[in-house]
Amino acid sequence: MPSAPQNVHHYQKKEEEKQQQQKYGHNPCMFEDTCERCLSADISCAWCTDKLFELRYRCLNRTQLLEHGCRPDFIYENEPEFHTLIDAPLKDYELSNNRAVQVQPQRVYVKLVKSHPERIKLSYRPARNNPLDLYVLMDLTWTMKDDRETLVKLGYELATTLRNLTSNYRLGFGSFADKPEMPMIMPQLKENPCAKERQVCEPTYGYRHHLALTEDEKRFVSSVNASKVTGNLDNLEGGLDALMQVLVCPKEIGWKEEARKVVILVTDGFMHFAGDGLLAGITKKNDKKCHLNSEGEYLGSLVYDYPSLEEIYRELLKRKISVIFAVTEDVVPTYREFSSLMKEISNVEILSADSSNILELIKKSYESFIKRTQFSDNSPDFIKVEYETDCGGQFPTLVKRNYCNDVAQGTTVDFYINLTLTDFPKNGVYNHKIRIEESALNDFMEIEVEIQKPCPCVEEADPNDEYSRFQCNENGYLQCGMCQCDAAWTGTFCTCPTDATNATSTDAIERLCRKPYDTLHPEDLGPVCSNRGECDCGTCYCFPGYEGKFCECPECDVDCDLERAECVCGQCVCKYGWSGNRCNCKESTDGCIGPMGEICSDRGYCECGSCVCDEPYVGRFCEIGSETDNKFCTFFEPCVSCLIEEKTATGRCGNVTDICGKLEKHERFTTVYVNEELDIENRCLARVENEFGIKCDHYFTYKIMDHLENYLLIQINTCEPLNYMAVIGFVSVATFILGLIIICIIWGCIRAKDAREYARFEADKKNSYLMESPIYKDPVRKYVVPKEINRKQSNPFL
Repeated sequence: MPSAPQNVHHYQKKEEEKQQQQKYGHNPCMFEDTCERCLSADISCAWCTDKLFELRYRCLNRTQLLEHGCRPDFIYENEPEFHTLIDAPLKDYELSNNRAVQVQPQRVYVKLVKSHPERIKLSYRPARNNPLDLYVLMDLTWTMKDDRETLVKLGYELATTLRNLTSNYRLGFGSFADKPEMPMIMPQLKENPCAKERQVCEPTYGYRHHLALTEDEKRFVSSVNASKVTGNLDNLEGGLDALMQVLVCPKEIGWKEEARKVVILVTDGFMHFAGDGLLAGITKKNDKKCHLNSEGEYLGSLVYDYPSLEEIYRELLKRKISVIFAVTEDVVPTYREFSSLMKEISNVEILSADSSNILELIKKSYESFIKRTQFSDNSPDFIKVEYETDCGGQFPTLVKRNYCNDVAQGTTVDFYINLTLTDFPKNGVYNHKIRIEESALNDFMEIEVEIQKPCPCVEEADPNDEYSRFQCNENGYLQCGMCQCDAAWTGTFCTCPTDATNATSTDAIERLCRKPYDTLHPEDLGPVCSNRGECDCGTCYCFPGYEGKFCECPECDVDCDLERAECVCGQCVCKYGWSGNRCNCKESTDGCIGPMGEICSDRGYCECGSCVCDEPYVGRFCEIGSETDNKFCTFFEPCVSCLIEEKTATGRCGNVTDICGKLEKHERFTTVYVNEELDIENRCLARVENEFGIKCDHYFTYKIMDHLENYLLIQINTCEPLNYMAVIGFVSVATFILGLIIICIIWGCIRAKDAREYARFEADKKNSYLMESPIYKDPVRKYVVPKEINRKQSNPFL
C-alpha cells in the first residue's frame, strides 16, 4: 500500500484531473500515457512528442494540444483516408469493348486506423446482354439414350432460347458415364456394356469432352449427334469426376473470363462421392488437376478417386462457375440437398423423362442466376468486413447480409461495406489489397488498404537533455513524449524503483495495473487501470467516478431503473426480461423483420427488438389475426404445397424453384420434414391432393433462430384411399351383429312384459270375490217338496 503522503499527493492529483475533465468535458484521450494507446483510444486523439510541452497530458485532440503550446510538427494523429481511384459508371455489355460494368466503384484507397471502421458504398447492377458460356454435361449411360436424341432434335431451338436471353452466347458439350472398373461395370461386359439389352454400344468411359465452347450451334448439334451411348452396372454415375474436369480445364473447355459461366449437368441417376473409388481399388485422392488428352478423354478415371462435394464447391467458387442439376423426378430430393449446401452457385430443375423440357429449364435457371447476387472477400484476419444492404428497396431498412435475391435487370443494388482494423498485422506488412467480388462473375471492387502504424513517431534519443530528464524525474529521458527510464527505475514518469516493485520495465510494472480479459488466459491483458486511472508503481489510482483494483468499476451512481436492473460494479445488471446497457434496449428493428421483409407484418411497431402488435393481432411478428388470418401461412403455403407434392411424388408442381425462390429473396431458410406433431397453436395447414385424388391435410410452421438459421418445418401426413371391400364387409358384419342384438333386446323386453302381465293376472285372480246384483234373478228354478207333505203321501195331488 502507498504511504500516507503518497495518498495525499494522489488525492490532489485527482482534484487536478477533475478540473481538467470539467474543462475539456468527456475526453476519451487525455488519460492515455503512450502514443500507441492514444491513437487507438479515439479517432480524434492526437499525441504530442514536443519536449517543451508543459501540460502533463500529451494525449488530447489536435486543437487542445495546439492551445497548450504543442508545436504542430510534433503532433501525431489519426489520419484516416478514403479515395476513389477508378469509378467507371455501370453499363450493359458492349461488343465494342467486349465488357460490361456491373460493379461501381472498381478501385478505392483506404487508410485504416485501428478500431475505427471505414464505410464504402458499392453499387451493383446486373448487365443486359452479358456473355453466357453454357456447357452441357450429359449422362450418356443406356437409360439416357432417348434424352441424347431429344437434345439433338432441340439443338437449334436451344440456340434460339439462348438468343432470347442474350445475343452473346457460346455452347459446349461433354458426356460422362462411370469408372470402367468392377464394381462400376461387369468385367465380361466391358467392351459392350449394353449386351444385356441386346444392343451394341460404346465401351464404358469416365468423361469425354466433345466440343469446346463455340458460337457455332451447328457444331454443337453435330457434336451431340456424334456422341455415343454407353452403360454401367448401377444407377450411380461418375458425374462429379466429369464436373471436376470441366472446372479445372479452362483452356480445353474454352471458358471466357468476362462471361457468366454455367454448366448444366443432365442425368437420371445419383453420383459417386469421394471414397467410392476404393471399391475399385482406386486410392489416390482427386488432385483437382486437368487430365484430358488431345482427344478430350479423361485419363485419370482409373487413377484418381471421385472428388468430394466440398471440393467441387470450392472449385465452383474459385472459377466463378454456376451449375444447374437437371435431373429426373425420382432423384430430385437428393440433388436439392446437394444444392442447399451451395445455394449461391447452383440450382436444381426437374427433367422430364425424355428431356423435352430442357430448354425451359435452362431459361428458368439462367434467369434465376442473373437475379441472384452475392459478394465475398479475401480480407485478412485482422481486418473485419461487414456488409449491409436493403436489396434495392426490398427491405425498409439496411440489414446485415452480403447477398440479395430476385434482383431484376436494370435495378441497382447498393451494398455498404464496413472495414474495421481489429489488430495490427503480426508480420509488419501495412499495405494490403482486398477484393470484394461477385460470387458468380468476375466483376469486383479492389480496395487498396494502408494501415496506419501504431505510432509513427521517429525521434533520436538524447539521454543528457536536461529538460527531458526533468520531465522524467531525473530518472530517465523523454523520447517521442514517453519516458525511457534509467536502470533501476520504471513507471510512466520513472518514479518507481524496480527493486520495490519486482518489475524491471515500464511494461512489467504496467502489467500489475492491467486486468486480464479472461481468467483462463491471464496473458491477455486489458488497458492500464482500465483507462480510468493512473498506474503508480504497480497500484492504480482511479480518476473521480471510478473504483476497483483496476478502476474497472464506475461508482454506483449510474441511472439504473431498479424495477429493471441492479447496479453491480457501476453497471446495470438486468433482471429477467430486460436487456441493453441500461436495460432499456437500443432502437433496432432487426428482431422485428419477419421473412416477408415487413416490420411486425405492418400490424404493430418494434420496441426493444420485439413486436408490439396492434389489436387483435398476435405472434412474434404480429402475423396472426385469427384462425384463418395468418400472414406466414398465406406467405409460405404455395411453396409448402409445392414441396409436399414433390416429396410425395404426385408430380403436379413443376416450378418449385420459382415458387420457393421468390420467398428466399427475403430470408434464406432450410426445409426440414418432421414426423412428430407440430405445435397446434402455431402450425399452418396445407391441403394437398395426393395421387389417389384425396385432399390430405398437412401441417407446417416457420421458425426463426436469431436471423442466422431459419427453418421451414413440414409435417407430411399419409392419406390412404378407402378399402371398399373391407368397408362393405365390416358394415355387413356390424349390421348383422347389431340386428341380432336388437332382436335379443326386443325379445327380452317382450318376455319381461309378459312376465309382468301374468304376475299381475295371478295376483288379481287370487284377490278376486263374487258379487251379485240385488235385482238379479237366476232364470233357473228349483222346487223342493216340503218334508211334511212328503211324509204323508207320496203324491199330494192324488
